[in-house]
Amino acid sequence: MKRQDYLWFVALLALLLLWPNLYSKFYPGANSPAPVEEATAVTNEPLPEVIKPSVAPPEVVADETEALPEVIASDEPATPEQRVTLSNDEVTLTFTSHGAALVQAALKQYREYVDLNSGDVTFDFSSRPALAYLGKPGLPAGASYDVEAGASDREVVFTRAMGDLALRRTITLGEDYLLTVVDEFRNLTTQSRDLPDSEIFVGDMEEEKAHPTVYAIPTLGVDSLPAAGGVMHWTKKVPSYFKQVQEERELTVMPHSVIWRASDQPLDWIAAKNKYFAQILMPKVTGGDGLVIYADREISAAELAGGSSRGKATVTNVTAAIVLEGQSLEPGESVVREFEYYIGPKDYGRLSQLGYKRDAVMGFDENAYLDFITVPTAKLLLRTLNFIHDHVVASYGFAIMLLTFMIKVIFWPITHKSTESMRKMSELQPLMTKIREKYKDNPQRQSQEMMALYKEHKVNPVGGCIPMLIQIPVFFALFVVLRIAIELRFAEFLWIKDLSSPERLIEFGFALPIVGWDALNILPILMTLAMYWQQKLMPAGGDPQQQKIMRIMMPGMMFFMLYNFASGLALYWTTQNILVIIQQSIYQYRKKHGQVPAKA
Repeated sequence: MKRQDYLWFVALLALLLLWPNLYSKFYPGANSPAPVEEATAVTNEPLPEVIKPSVAPPEVVADETEALPEVIASDEPATPEQRVTLSNDEVTLTFTSHGAALVQAALKQYREYVDLNSGDVTFDFSSRPALAYLGKPGLPAGASYDVEAGASDREVVFTRAMGDLALRRTITLGEDYLLTVVDEFRNLTTQSRDLPDSEIFVGDMEEEKAHPTVYAIPTLGVDSLPAAGGVMHWTKKVPSYFKQVQEERELTVMPHSVIWRASDQPLDWIAAKNKYFAQILMPKVTGGDGLVIYADREISAAELAGGSSRGKATVTNVTAAIVLEGQSLEPGESVVREFEYYIGPKDYGRLSQLGYKRDAVMGFDENAYLDFITVPTAKLLLRTLNFIHDHVVASYGFAIMLLTFMIKVIFWPITHKSTESMRKMSELQPLMTKIREKYKDNPQRQSQEMMALYKEHKVNPVGGCIPMLIQIPVFFALFVVLRIAIELRFAEFLWIKDLSSPERLIEFGFALPIVGWDALNILPILMTLAMYWQQKLMPAGGDPQQQKIMRIMMPGMMFFMLYNFASGLALYWTTQNILVIIQQSIYQYRKKHGQVPAKA
């Protein structure tokens, strides 16, 4: 390659390495919420921090910020806590009489880590219990309730008298990950009484332990469904809000925890989620009247040493509350609020059956290019992948390979046309070279002669590229599927223990400079070699020097892009390259033995 070609290659490689940060900064993703400034304009009071951090902050922070007590705090005298467990084949839920709330959930069908003996995925909601009320006078979040047996072993009833009002909460666990909560408020007096505005929470969510964030693509966040619009994904806005609060209050460092009144719109549901699991709370009949987000961030070593914090925060915990509008109760009158609460896997098959767009917590449209094509394509591919696994091969690795083969067959006419176009362009190279040399001082005439040559031989100069571009949305959709599908979580294939993660066969014990890789992954290397071999077999089209550059650059780009992504995606791309190699080898064999025309 020429010197300038090497410079272009290095520049593109640098851009590729920086792309994740640039993308997250300039492209907030599909269905992003309104800017923070607009979202927070609905409240007229400052937004205080919600809890004290688990790690002691520098003294300067303690002097400049005021922390609120834990969400479960109550001014009542302490009473003995009673805990009640509801269980089915999928989940075990533990409730407390302090707040009539959920403090622990264990998902029986999912283990915490790849180790077979690691135990069930368990959510600890002790600091911010799920389904707890906050904000109603006489009903602090840690209030004591009496416990009664329900109508079955999957039901529990909590009751509480609050002066003029009484609350009866009935919680019923269904057959799957869904439970219903029925709250009945009754006016015990002979006069009208007001039931004030209040908030009800989902539990505190942390990052999925076995699958940390990759390439700055956030997975820990909050979603909501406004009654009058599409699903809002707040995930990318939460980290930047810490910085906004810091600037507004002129703090030396960011607050460690924040409350954010994100929306005052009527809502159908709210959700808190990480990469593979979600909680969804949906008030039935009346809906909600706003969204409040609670978040904590990571405290860096520099801050502990007394330094300042800059940039976006790394969110460690997030939860949300749906605002419930108050109302007046006449003497002896009762009002019933009913909720559906889902706590379980982000399983598209299950979530799509719940209705009200609750399958949107899957995040098909987050970080997706061309989402109007990618989203429906991703859903179709995921259903197809699961069908193959359930009815053809009982291995998600082989299911990915078979799905790749099916995609290849579907796009065969397009790729064949692309190959033929490139072959024709290759055969015209001698004539094109002559035209370039003859009219090298007259670019306009050179262009005219080239177009005449293409027309004479019925060749489209971009015919080899356009068919390939048609396949890009499919690749994006498959990228989304293999990144978020819980079916691939801890799915084994050959030497790979988890198709949803990089292989990490050998851990280095240190991180490589710039790229930050800290383990050896074999499949991306095989993928790169296969792609280079595939590029060499492809018919040359256009400038030979440019073809040589692309033959090196494209495999290199894919290697850097996919090295630390899910091994399932590298498996797909490797299979794709091998299929192209087989296709081209067959073509070359047939051409060698005179079974295809030698000329276009």
